[in-house]
Amino acid sequence: MADAPSDSPSRPSPVRSKSASPPARSSSEAAVEDRPIDVDDGASEADSTIDDRISSYTASLTSSVLNYPVEYGRRYHAFRSGSYFAPNDEEECDRLDFNHALILKALDGRLYLAPLEQAKINRILDIGTGTGIWAIEMGDLFSNAEVVGNDLSAIQPGWVPPNVKFEVDDVESSWINPLKCDFIFSRYLAGAIADWPKLVGNIYDNLNPGGWAEFQDYDFLFRSDDGTLTEDSYTAQWDNTFIEATARIGRESRPGPKLEAWVREAGFVNVVHRSFKLPIGPWAKDPYYKDIGMCNLIQLLEGLEAFTLRVFCGVLKWPEEKVLVLLANVRRELKSHAFHSYGNFHVVYGQKP
Repeated sequence: MADAPSDSPSRPSPVRSKSASPPARSSSEAAVEDRPIDVDDGASEADSTIDDRISSYTASLTSSVLNYPVEYGRRYHAFRSGSYFAPNDEEECDRLDFNHALILKALDGRLYLAPLEQAKINRILDIGTGTGIWAIEMGDLFSNAEVVGNDLSAIQPGWVPPNVKFEVDDVESSWINPLKCDFIFSRYLAGAIADWPKLVGNIYDNLNPGGWAEFQDYDFLFRSDDGTLTEDSYTAQWDNTFIEATARIGRESRPGPKLEAWVREAGFVNVVHRSFKLPIGPWAKDPYYKDIGMCNLIQLLEGLEAFTLRVFCGVLKWPEEKVLVLLANVRRELKSHAFHSYGNFHVVYGQKP
C-alpha cells in the first residue's frame, strides 16, 4: 500500500450499525456406501503418539493455508493462491474495515436492506467475509442465530460473539454443507468471481424456503455527470485498464448493475434493486454526499496499490515502476478535485419461494 501523502485527508471515525430493522429509506440423492470401512489394526499401537500426530497434522494444514506469499511488498492469501488479486495483509484489513464504515454511511447505518424477520433467521452465511466485521456485527444483532463467515484467508479476529464462527473456503468450489441458511450475504466481490450465475445459483440452493439473499457490490466504472472526468485523465486510464485486466482473467469487475438479472434468473422472487452514488472526494454540496465522498477518497487512495499491482504486473505484464508512476499520477488527480466523479454501489436482495 502506498504511503499516504502528508496532505491526505484524515479518517473519519468508522460508524457501527445500531439498528436491526432494515426498511428501505424513502428517497439424485447420493447412495450411501454400505461397505464397512476397514480398520487399521496398528492404529491402537500408535495411541501413545496421537498428540504428536495431531500436532504435526495441524501444523501441516495450518502451513498450507496460512503460509501467505509476499509479492510486490504485499502479502496475499495462500488458499487457492492467485484466484483473488487483492492482498490480505494488515494494511488491506484496515482498508476493508474502513470500507465497511463507508458502506454503512451510504446505507444509513444498516448492515442489510432485506426485510428480515429476526425470529425466522436461525442461520446466516457471509460469503467472502474478509475481516469478518459484518459477520461479527450481525452476530450481535441476531444473537438467536448462528452466523458463519467464510473467506480465502483466515484473517478474522479470534474474539468474536459465541454465535459467530469463521471458515477458510472458496465460494466458487462445491458447496457441501448440509445445513441450509435463512440469510446469505455477499458484499464487494467485484473482480473476485469467475462465474456469478453459478454463485447466485449455489446461494439459492443453500437457502431454506422463504430465506433471503442480499448482494452488495460495486460497478468499478467511474463516472461524472458534468463531464469533468475525461478519458485522457490518469484516473480514467487506470479505471479502464483495471476493468480490461480483470476481464482477461475471467473476473467481473462491474457486477453491480448485473446482479438483479442474475438473481431473477436463479429463481428468486420479491427482488429489489437499489443503487447508491458514492462520490470520490468531498466535492458534493450535500453534507451526506460530502462525508461519503471523503471516506471513499480515503479508501481509494489507500487501496490503489492493493487493487493494481498483482493485476497490472501479473496479468498485463507491466513493469512495477510503470505501475507506480501511473498510481502516483492517479493519486495526485484524485486529491486535486479536478473532476466530480463517483462510482455506483448496488444492493439487490431477493427471497427463495
